[in-house]
Amino acid sequence: MPTAPFPSMMVFPEEEQWNLGLGALFQAQASANGTAAAVESDGHALSYADLHWKALYLAQQIHGLCPCDETPVGILIPRGINHILAQIAVLYSGRSCVPLDLNMPNDHLNDMLQNINSNLVLCDQESTHRLPTFTHILADHTTEASETSFEPLFKGPKSCSHILHTSGTTGKPKAVEAFAEGLINLCHDPSAFVKKGDRVGHIASVAFDISLVEIWGSLLNGATIVCIPMETVLDPIELFRQIKGLKLNVVQLTTSLLDITAYASPSAFSSLDTLITGGESINVQTIRSIFEGGAPRRIINGYGPTECSVYSLWHPVSREEAQQGEIPVGKPFRHVQAFLVDANMMPVKAGVVGELLVAGAGVAGGYIGEPEKTAKSFVSLPHLPLNSKGSRGPGHIYRTGDLMRMNEDGVYYYVGRRDSQVKIRGQRVEIEALESNLVRTKLVSVAVVIKITPKGVGRSPFLVAFCVPVSPCITVAAITKAYVERYSHLIVPRIELMDSLPLKTSGKTDRKELEHRYLAKIEDSCMTSRPTGKDTGNVEAKLKSLCIDVLSLPTEGFDPTDDFMAMGVNSLMAATLLARINHTFGVSLRASMLYENTTLVSLTNLLENIQDKSMELTHEAEQELWLQDSQLGQHLKPLPGKVVDWEDVSEGRVFLTGATGFVGAFFLADLLRMPTVKKVACLIRAKDKAAGRLRLEIILRKYQIYSDLDKVVVVPGSFGEANLGLDRMDYDYYAEWASVVFHLGAKVSYVAPYSSHRTDNVVGTCNILEFANHKRLKATHYTSTIAAYGPTGLVTGTKFVHEDERPASHLTALHYDTGYAQSQYVAEAIVWNTIDNGLPVAIYRPGFVLGHSKTGVCNPDDFVGRVFASCMEMGCYPLLPGQRKEFIPVDYIVGAMLHISKSKDNLRHAYNLVHPDKTHAMDMCTSFNLLKSICPYPMHGVTYTKWVQSLSLRTNDPLYPLVPMLKEKVLGERTRWEVYENMVEYGRENLHKALEGAPDILACGSMARLFGRYLRSWLPISCPN
Repeated sequence: MPTAPFPSMMVFPEEEQWNLGLGALFQAQASANGTAAAVESDGHALSYADLHWKALYLAQQIHGLCPCDETPVGILIPRGINHILAQIAVLYSGRSCVPLDLNMPNDHLNDMLQNINSNLVLCDQESTHRLPTFTHILADHTTEASETSFEPLFKGPKSCSHILHTSGTTGKPKAVEAFAEGLINLCHDPSAFVKKGDRVGHIASVAFDISLVEIWGSLLNGATIVCIPMETVLDPIELFRQIKGLKLNVVQLTTSLLDITAYASPSAFSSLDTLITGGESINVQTIRSIFEGGAPRRIINGYGPTECSVYSLWHPVSREEAQQGEIPVGKPFRHVQAFLVDANMMPVKAGVVGELLVAGAGVAGGYIGEPEKTAKSFVSLPHLPLNSKGSRGPGHIYRTGDLMRMNEDGVYYYVGRRDSQVKIRGQRVEIEALESNLVRTKLVSVAVVIKITPKGVGRSPFLVAFCVPVSPCITVAAITKAYVERYSHLIVPRIELMDSLPLKTSGKTDRKELEHRYLAKIEDSCMTSRPTGKDTGNVEAKLKSLCIDVLSLPTEGFDPTDDFMAMGVNSLMAATLLARINHTFGVSLRASMLYENTTLVSLTNLLENIQDKSMELTHEAEQELWLQDSQLGQHLKPLPGKVVDWEDVSEGRVFLTGATGFVGAFFLADLLRMPTVKKVACLIRAKDKAAGRLRLEIILRKYQIYSDLDKVVVVPGSFGEANLGLDRMDYDYYAEWASVVFHLGAKVSYVAPYSSHRTDNVVGTCNILEFANHKRLKATHYTSTIAAYGPTGLVTGTKFVHEDERPASHLTALHYDTGYAQSQYVAEAIVWNTIDNGLPVAIYRPGFVLGHSKTGVCNPDDFVGRVFASCMEMGCYPLLPGQRKEFIPVDYIVGAMLHISKSKDNLRHAYNLVHPDKTHAMDMCTSFNLLKSICPYPMHGVTYTKWVQSLSLRTNDPLYPLVPMLKEKVLGERTRWEVYENMVEYGRENLHKALEGAPDILACGSMARLFGRYLRSWLPISCPN
């Protein structure tokens, strides 16, 4: 280590600090604090002096490589000493830091860096293979720094110190030009988040702006940065231990992480001096539990967008505020100004809601390379009384898009967003995106989408797109078809054709007028459709009136042969309609019957037949249909020759279905990480490759999976169609090309009947098996479900099922299960037919798949997630004795399948992918008690009947569409859920044998331990977060 003295420097008074940049201020701290620990990580530590010299040596390398170049430098290094070293070195070299997210694929990072004209990347040893077209410099704190005469190229406070990427609501990263003065102002504010000698937990992702508070708040104040590993951050109990064990004084957590940690251990923060939270709206219940469990000396609620240097407002939270249920975001920092304005950019009075504008130190210069977006968000408003310091001078103001109100004391309270996001059935929908997509069909010249909320109980909100067609001959059906073909993964609005749109005097579309007209139209339809006189006993007239009322359909253009579902009717409306039909006509119509009869004509015929007692669908008739379909696949005989070794150096080409599903998305990500996999062809239902790739990217982002898709080949098609929906040439090509087939795709609906699942799950399985046996013999890895056995424990008295035991002997139990389970029973029978003929197939039956054990990401649309969310919001859960769910993490499922698939010896067997240790299986009572212990809401158990009755009154509950299924009695007084009493034990012999060489997979942790990690995904929409 160099022994040369530091330049003659000291910690400067405030007036001089304001004239120095981050590099110079850190050098001053290094001079003042010398041997004091600057950063600790994984058993290593660097003093301030060591960090200075190593950064200087690295800065010399950067400058020597491109001495005349001041372009930004990408930092592709995870949280730790090397990353902190890299940031200081970049600033010493006179350049800007660009922290990068290592989880993002190379093509995304490449685009981000090219957008800012960066050609140099600092990396650690683990990332040297990334971004091969860029120049790399290795940052390694263990390397001894040589003597150097290099003088730091310090930049002042008005220079760009960092370029931070934020996606906002568009999904495309925007490069934010952040100035040094913003961080300096924040770190030296009198609020003193961090003080000399503090030990500060470094927890945030380095690509997230709040990490700069942890890094530079420490380095500019003589504190010690203590790096916390990601696995610790995501484990609330371990994080609690580390806070105390590492003697941390300051910890900063996003609202999401704070919620999870506090629920698992409310006293986790009691030893801290300062707890900072931000990034999302604060959860009052969480803060209340922290005060009750043992609070730190102070809790800081921070608010600020990336465009304003992390935090603009702050507030020390009091116990009284937590008890009262409203916590403000506080007041601006020193040298920062905040304004609330109306739509005309004029200030509003105290107590009036307005949009928050931020000015002064910390406001970014704009979005690099995007002048239009910069001009929209960064504005000049000379009429506002600005007096703050700022790099861009007076009048440079950022529009946050957040709505707030301010009280008489100048304290700000967050209210919401001003943008066009709305929620439909708990799903966030970007109105502008829907409008743009409709115009892109080229059938519409202009489209305006509005959320319609009809008056009355049990009438759900929905979206209506008011469209002006490009030609009078364009129909609603044509627009809907074109939209669905391109954007099948998005919500489908109802289409209302217009000759022109009403305008305000300003020339803008009058959305309120459109909403008013449509509401009047459907109310008028309800009035005029009510049967009178001789029609009061007419089934069709009464049914039409019900449909128009419940589904909020206009009578104009309503044809008896129109399909309700194609007209934008959702599952909530269908559930309400079913309840109203059963009440009005005195019948017990099943949900499956409604989904099989979705026109007025067919539904009328169904009801008339039931009333005449001329229609009686018997168990025998249903069983006959299943038995007939179960004979399929017997014609398939294996091609001659050996089964392809799909991991061979000459192979490695995977054909995958179901990549846009929850398990499939994680399965794809793991496939792409395998060095033996060269390409993965994903069969995706989409109009073309571009639409399929977009759909895949959206799904991966939804589950926070950031994989490089260079190996992916999108194949537009459908396994439910002949030749998988491909032309013959493509079908032959991929059958020859593929080394192995993984069939994870299936239709899953808890209310749709067997007939609705047949095409995808039964015929589709046949099609995949034929494809795998075409051109050359390939192994097929087929995903079934333990539900293929139905509720056999209660119905047949079975106690144990072996993995290779076929579901056929449990046929009688299938009558009491869903159409999905019935289709999987038949599909598995078909697979066994081909195995009997010698085809190389393996069957995987997952239990109930929960989230990822490391990230905590769950499927928000699955049954258990919706049940837990609803129960927490209702404050009660059903008591279900003798029941359990075979809960399992998604990464365990993926790891087990991939490992088993690697050996040909594992073919022609079935594997129950349940927890390898049966002692970890949890019954429903234990699951709900565990949920109760970590839930922010009080909960108690009630009888199943009472729980369903309570749920049936909550028409906007995400679980409400399943009420018909949950109420329908299928075996005596038992419903479909209740018949799963006395569940069988699922064998694990094949599973254990196949995973003998994978102890890490067999060591699947306790599901009870993972519940705290999954809680954030289960919290109901109404929970403040």
